Amino acid sequence: MQPFLFSDSSACLHVSPAMKISVIIPVYNDPSGIDATLRSVMEQDHSDYEVIPVDNNSTDRTPAVIREWAHQYPNRIRPASEHDTQSSYAARNAGIEAAQGEILVFIDADMAAPSYWLTDVHEAFSASEADYLGYEVDVYVPEDEAGFWGWYDTVMGLPSRYHYDEKQFVPTSCLAVRRAVFEKVGRFDETAVSGGDKEFGERVHRHPDLTTAFRDDIVVCHPARTTFEAHRAKALRVGRGLARLCDPSTASGDTTSVLIELLLHAVPPDPRRVAEQAHDVPAHQFLRLYIADWILRYLRLYGALTYCRKEAPE
Repeated sequence: MQPFLFSDSSACLHVSPAMKISVIIPVYNDPSGIDATLRSVMEQDHSDYEVIPVDNNSTDRTPAVIREWAHQYPNRIRPASEHDTQSSYAARNAGIEAAQGEILVFIDADMAAPSYWLTDVHEAFSASEADYLGYEVDVYVPEDEAGFWGWYDTVMGLPSRYHYDEKQFVPTSCLAVRRAVFEKVGRFDETAVSGGDKEFGERVHRHPDLTTAFRDDIVVCHPARTTFEAHRAKALRVGRGLARLCDPSTASGDTTSVLIELLLHAVPPDPRRVAEQAHDVPAHQFLRLYIADWILRYLRLYGALTYCRKEAPE
């Protein structure tokens, strides 16, 4: 992997100005979320793009919402589906299969993006040789849902720059890649429930012919998780995903570094890391933030242990 730093002097037009972008949106049982995301994506000022919402076997009104949008924009929205495997990564793979673009951009249902989002993504790839592009996520608290856990998520929720710098990946909710990347390293691990973005990013990072980059000035928006139960569910899922990445029967990369990361969950979080993200937080609030991060850290470890128990031979 070769990291790439953007600069004003970048002039390598690696992709034609007329390149097509495919926006892939996996969704499961979230009619209001996919409705909001499609509304946002359809307001882009970039001209040459398609939108591929991928229903992952929803049992509510989600497919109907997708059909309504596709009927309204038949030349822009091209629905796909994944009914065999219940996994957002399997749904993304179905989107990749259906996509016609040179650049594939991923966003999650319930997220939103400014109207110039795809224009900025297009410019980033046109002005560089980057193959894998990460960018920022702005976590916000929805109206009438203020509270401690929503505030916690705005401070600690999705540090994509930290993941890129320290762990060589970004979440799929803020990721764009050239189609050639999938031809060289393969698609997402569709059996993964969590951690598939990390495993895919590491594959890209290890490939000697692929270049990665990060743009701080490209931003998408994600609603905060505003309840402890939502944070608990995510922590358990992430813990199971980390344990799966350490499992010799499923792992495809450096299991040692993931195992070390997982074992470090047994000790309290480094206050310097928390302070780096919470640099504007008053001292009395910092303690609450730190304790919450500590609790979720142990929940991730517990999630990993439940995976190990489940996978252990009888």
